[in-house]
Amino acid sequence: MGMLRTFIGTRVPEKYRKYFDLPKREASWKIGHTMATALGRAVREWTGAHPDSCGVFRLDNGAQALGARAGLIALAERTIDIQSYLIRDDLSGNMIVLGLIEAADRGVRVRLLMDDALTEPIDDGLRAISRHPNIEVRVFNPFPRRRNRIISFIANFNILNRRMHNKSFTVDNQITIIGGRNIGDEYFQTSDRHEFLDEDLMLIGPIVDEVSTGFDEYWNFPEAMPIQIFDPFVEYQPLRETVAEGRRFLEKYADSPILRRVDKSTARSIMDGSLPWIAARASLIQDAPDKVRRIVRREPSRTSVHLQAMVSSATRQIVIVSPYFVPQRRGVRLFAGMVKRGIRVVVITNSLASTNHASVHAAYERYRKPLLRHGIELYELRASVVEDREEVTGMPTTTLTLHSKVAVVDKARVFVGSFNLDPRSLYLNTEMGVDVDSGQLAGLMAEDIVDALENTTYRLRLRDNRRLQWVYLSRGVEMRANKEPHTSLWRRFRTRLMGYLPIESQM
Repeated sequence: MGMLRTFIGTRVPEKYRKYFDLPKREASWKIGHTMATALGRAVREWTGAHPDSCGVFRLDNGAQALGARAGLIALAERTIDIQSYLIRDDLSGNMIVLGLIEAADRGVRVRLLMDDALTEPIDDGLRAISRHPNIEVRVFNPFPRRRNRIISFIANFNILNRRMHNKSFTVDNQITIIGGRNIGDEYFQTSDRHEFLDEDLMLIGPIVDEVSTGFDEYWNFPEAMPIQIFDPFVEYQPLRETVAEGRRFLEKYADSPILRRVDKSTARSIMDGSLPWIAARASLIQDAPDKVRRIVRREPSRTSVHLQAMVSSATRQIVIVSPYFVPQRRGVRLFAGMVKRGIRVVVITNSLASTNHASVHAAYERYRKPLLRHGIELYELRASVVEDREEVTGMPTTTLTLHSKVAVVDKARVFVGSFNLDPRSLYLNTEMGVDVDSGQLAGLMAEDIVDALENTTYRLRLRDNRRLQWVYLSRGVEMRANKEPHTSLWRRFRTRLMGYLPIESQM
């Protein structure tokens, strides 16, 4: 019965659920009327002066993004809602979780909704914190426990292959953060070896209530199960021991430059009214949670339909940043048609040296030449901005991986969210993001992205219209590579082999 509890328990009609001994799950909803909170008072003057607009602030720096989250948790008075694909047991994960426990001790209601794809290593910690009376943890589309995960995945492929990839972070129903960051050191510049380049937008105004409503839709969906579902299979320690362990872990790094980089000034600027919010029209775009139940694999979702319409509306320039870029033939035709209409199309994605998923790169490789032949500008992130630093100084370089998901249209509109331009985001995973209509923000982001290309990416081009070449600067000198730069022969060979597998629909 243990396997059935998590294989089919979330899909059992209510009248039969008692036979599976599932934990009781009570619906809960956003808390309104929070203008009297400290955050409500802090944003009231701005929202009062801009009643039909949202305030938007860009969090493009990882240390600032973590500091903003930690600062908002410390200011929370009524409610914290976090939706995330993963959370790691590392510096940033412990910092966030300890902050949530302190907030819960103050009487704040905490709801933490995690996708279950990568949750198993921290089952015990999540179960321990859920013992707090003000904290509830739910896992979305759960895997079975105490069964071979690979066998379970194969046996229930069409169900378990579909994941919740959404990311949102909302405090007191007054401020929300939407973007691509999960909760882990590599997303917040708290890893000394690996850094994911990412984007978040922090928002105030009418969109915050939309995000809270969307969170409720997922939180109360049948696939969102209380972490207690794993009680028969997971041993966990008392909450006080988990808290003590987390504090000891952070204390070891208290004086380290890693934690000193965390920038907590953003929360202070919110409270004193000095944060430079950009006034804009903003819309939440979110897939319905029942996307994970669909049998028709190629059925478009809300987010993919919206993004295609947004990109197709371009008249001058479209800049796309996607860490995993598998456009398929349909996407190549779309971009080629835009170039024919005189629109500049710029795409930035990971190189083989920077990607954390070589299998996705294997699927992407086959589209590079067609894209270049049609006039699309294609750039790949370098794994280190200074490739030769380790050789010169003996200091290890930080490996960079692109994780931002951004589309900027005509320097007038920008989309930031969890959506990758690949079949998995299109058809399998649930995704979300925010469409911001602001020439100020879109223009700034487009210029920042394009201006950084020369020093941070390889520019791809075709030699004699047949062979790829990577062009980049190294110490001010233009370099050219005729094979995937800064990669080993083994990595190139293995990736090429993966390219022959019929795996593109899963990337």
